[in-house]
Amino acid sequence: MFNRTVKNNDIDLSEDVSLLADTLDDLLKSYGSKAKDDVEGAKNRAETLLKETRAKLQGHNRVTQAARDAGAQVDTYVRDKPWHGVGIGTALGVLIGALITTSTTRR
Repeated sequence: MFNRTVKNNDIDLSEDVSLLADTLDDLLKSYGSKAKDDVEGAKNRAETLLKETRAKLQGHNRVTQAARDAGAQVDTYVRDKPWHGVGIGTALGVLIGALITTSTTRR
């Protein structure tokens, strides 16, 4: 129904997941070394990145689901009452036209 485009959130999320994978890789490599500071530092970075990435994923999913629910409600309303949808669309068109007209006459 809708074409999906890549947005900044999707790009940021991909970068975060990539960074998390790199940090976890460093963590696994550092377990082979004897330096306790390296292991603790890598572990702390990995835990922080994992928490941030989980929070972003959870927030992204909630926003996406809310948008889908709202879209489904609008779709159902317009299908049930098509003339109301036409009236609302016309009213919005007139309002936007009036706003554009007022903004161009103020210049």
